[in-house]
Amino acid sequence: MRDDMATTTFYTHLSDIVSFTCRLTQKVFKSGLSVLIWLEDAGKVNELDHALWSFNATSFLPHEIWPHSQPLPVEGQWVLLSYGNDLPAIKADWVVINLADVYWSEAPQRPERVLELVANDLDEVAMARQRFRTYKEAGFVIEHHDMRKEK
Repeated sequence: MRDDMATTTFYTHLSDIVSFTCRLTQKVFKSGLSVLIWLEDAGKVNELDHALWSFNATSFLPHEIWPHSQPLPVEGQWVLLSYGNDLPAIKADWVVINLADVYWSEAPQRPERVLELVANDLDEVAMARQRFRTYKEAGFVIEHHDMRKEK
């Protein structure tokens, strides 16, 4: 695998997406990377915002809601939550955690790393299969973790 290839990792069959998102965000942030969490709508942004403040009583995960009509922060390490119909141009070295039915292969600036989180819901799994095919056709390296096997 070449270092310059974009990679999408699918985590499927998640029983608690919010909790998993919080833990995964913390892991990515602790590795020194900036994270953009892309959600379906403002309600989902607010739900995850509250969860990130309270999911771990012994640590703090700094984050903020980013209206993507504003410029992307250029300095420092960030965890941003956002949503919208138009995907923003972000730096390629940011990690995107995708919780919406969008295709980051179609973003103005393709991220090098997209993490797709998929619940147990059959409709979500079907939509994720379509995203899987689209990423593969766009030349992304695809990884898959079936979380039913990760207990």
